[in-house]
Amino acid sequence: MRLSDVAYHGLRNAIIKAELLPGLPIDEKNCMDMLGVGRTPLREALQRLAQEDLVLAVPQRGYFVSSTSASDFFQLQEFRLQAEVMAARMAAVRISSGQLDAFASLIEEARIGVEAERMDIEWHLGIDEQMHRLIAEASGNTYLAQALTRLYALSVRSLYVSRLPVALLFEDLKDMVEIHAALESRDPNIAEAAMRGHLRVSATNLIRSVEAPTRQVRAEVKK
Repeated sequence: MRLSDVAYHGLRNAIIKAELLPGLPIDEKNCMDMLGVGRTPLREALQRLAQEDLVLAVPQRGYFVSSTSASDFFQLQEFRLQAEVMAARMAAVRISSGQLDAFASLIEEARIGVEAERMDIEWHLGIDEQMHRLIAEASGNTYLAQALTRLYALSVRSLYVSRLPVALLFEDLKDMVEIHAALESRDPNIAEAAMRGHLRVSATNLIRSVEAPTRQVRAEVKK
């Protein structure tokens, strides 16, 4: 892996997990020390992250972590839903047998982790992102795949920043199996329905988790 890729993935992960908070300047020296890379690979990584809207380049001031909020998540979800559905429909027609096999292997990895009751969020998010990336790549449209990579990162980061709960595979494993079966059927309509179901259920669960504390407070007030 190139040093610029090491820097990119390290910074991307830190920004998504809100270890580097929105609005703060990027301290290049600290980042070089943290990631073990020089200035040139770091700058290349920052330019890639700026293209994905995770950092903001300000002339004569440097790079800053871009801002985000809870409301951004729901706007991103609206956009993601349409893009993910398009990718699923296209993938149903274009996905290769090798990609279907890779998807099946990913499901098996997820199943083993779920049965072992793995709780590290990074692993859960990693499996979910791999699934969405595989489908995007199977769509055969490079621009769509690039857009979805960007949207996924922005969506997850808004969850971390807003301290909203992140969906775990204990709930999503069934969705993965259904989406794989839909793609295997080569039917765009079935693939669309499976993807819509996956994203809408995830959003509904999130809304319920956000509203639950509010309902509890109201109940306590009534008492």
